[in-house]
Amino acid sequence: MAPSEKSLWIAVLWTLLVFYLSFKTPSEIPKFDFFLADKLIHFSFYFGFVFLWYHYMCFKKRVNWKDKLNLVIIAVFIGVLIEFCQGYFTTNRQADVFDALANAIGSLCGIATASLLFKKIF
Repeated sequence: MAPSEKSLWIAVLWTLLVFYLSFKTPSEIPKFDFFLADKLIHFSFYFGFVFLWYHYMCFKKRVNWKDKLNLVIIAVFIGVLIEFCQGYFTTNRQADVFDALANAIGSLCGIATASLLFKKIF
């Protein structure tokens, strides 16, 4: 799908979903019982976050390495901030450094994948 104004809404909705699920009571979230399922979910959330925002950025302008770096920094910052908030401001969630690490790895893989894919398309 070529970047368009719809890309913004998709990225915003994905971001809101990440925030919503990050603070939702864990007992209300479906459980996946396989090794590192939680980390795979964190990875996927932030992969999608960076991938979708990059796609939107392609609609707005030509994306350079500074834009990519800023996007990854923002994603990692949000991931760490959410983990911090889960640990200090909620009673039903807990902070986990490995969740933050999975978020960061997902962000890096998202930017790498989007860069390769969209370079060939646009």
